[in-house]
Amino acid sequence: MIQTKAEVSGLEALRVDPGRLEYLDSYLKQLAVDNPNTFTAVRALRYGKVIFNGAYGTGSLDGTPLAEDAIYPLASITKPIIATLLALLMEDGVIDFWDRFNRYFPEFTGGKKDEVELWQVLAHCSGMSDERIDQYFGELCAQLGIDTNFKSDEEYEAAFGKIRTQLGMPEVELNDKSVDETYNAVQLSAPLTADPGTGFNYCNTAYNLMKKLIEKLTGETIDAFASRRLFKPLGMRDTHFLLPKDKWPRVVKRDPSFHGADWFNSDNIMTNTNGASGLKSTMADLTRFGQMWLQQGTLDGARILSPATIRLMTTDHNAKLPPSFWGTRWLSCSWGLGWNVCFGKKDDLGLLRSPRAYDHAGAGGGRIMIDPDNNLVVAFYVVEHTAMSYEYQSTVANILYSALD
Repeated sequence: MIQTKAEVSGLEALRVDPGRLEYLDSYLKQLAVDNPNTFTAVRALRYGKVIFNGAYGTGSLDGTPLAEDAIYPLASITKPIIATLLALLMEDGVIDFWDRFNRYFPEFTGGKKDEVELWQVLAHCSGMSDERIDQYFGELCAQLGIDTNFKSDEEYEAAFGKIRTQLGMPEVELNDKSVDETYNAVQLSAPLTADPGTGFNYCNTAYNLMKKLIEKLTGETIDAFASRRLFKPLGMRDTHFLLPKDKWPRVVKRDPSFHGADWFNSDNIMTNTNGASGLKSTMADLTRFGQMWLQQGTLDGARILSPATIRLMTTDHNAKLPPSFWGTRWLSCSWGLGWNVCFGKKDDLGLLRSPRAYDHAGAGGGRIMIDPDNNLVVAFYVVEHTAMSYEYQSTVANILYSALD
């Protein structure tokens, strides 16, 4: 990977050991050999300079090597993007993270739901739960005699017509838009799984509702607003919710035996604009986003956020909450606003990162990490073989950190 004396000298000036990066390069090459049909991409910046950039393995179903400009479905890495867009609206005075959630969704009411605040939604301590929402939807269908094994689009739409009536919603023509509107109403009607501010519960539904809030307040699609206020100012040329069709061939494909292959290899991924999982991007764009955060909200003369907002969103807002069960282990529930903040947390991103580091992972294998104490930004994608395993990410991070002085 490192070929010239000038490159070696440049790394040493950044307090990086070239030999350890050569070791990381050889490790990732061997990983591709030992795991046929897999792919891995790693891009790391220190002090704003690229110290590592590699693509390994097969990023397509025909055996084509992974391209450096490949586009990846980022899944839950969408969430810090949504949080950033909401922070822009906060700085504009359009919203306040202290606002009650039902100020914007009046139908979100009853019980302790009246107490939920926007910051709690972003920190996953609102009491909202994907599992409880799914359970509520099932209970509602059972109450209305709806068989959820829909055999046709007509049955599906008819079911949501019954649900609209049950929820007191006006009768409308049933189509994709009105069905989506109805399901949003179901989500907002579902009870909480816990009192707000008492426990951590990672919730995808909540972030998709926040995306809808952005669209509601701006009058723009999420892609249009994100492009105008974030992607274009940062030069993130290949980052989209709704991916332009001419870029579809650049999207990575995974072996059919890998976790989630049917979904990740489908055309649906290209048009998914869900606020919890719909973003597509490159490793280069993702590190530009991370560098803006590292530099206190500014990159290449473009000021996106203020340092005050960066500090707010990378603080542990769940410090007083009990540990939560995540995957197969009990973990600290330290979380910022849109970010998984370290603060001593021991998890699947290695134990060498600093306490002030923050990150976000995404189903399928993606991750971005920002470490202010080491002046480091890392984006990587290690395709998952099994569900939510984040295989090798901890090892990759540890090897990378071993190169830093």
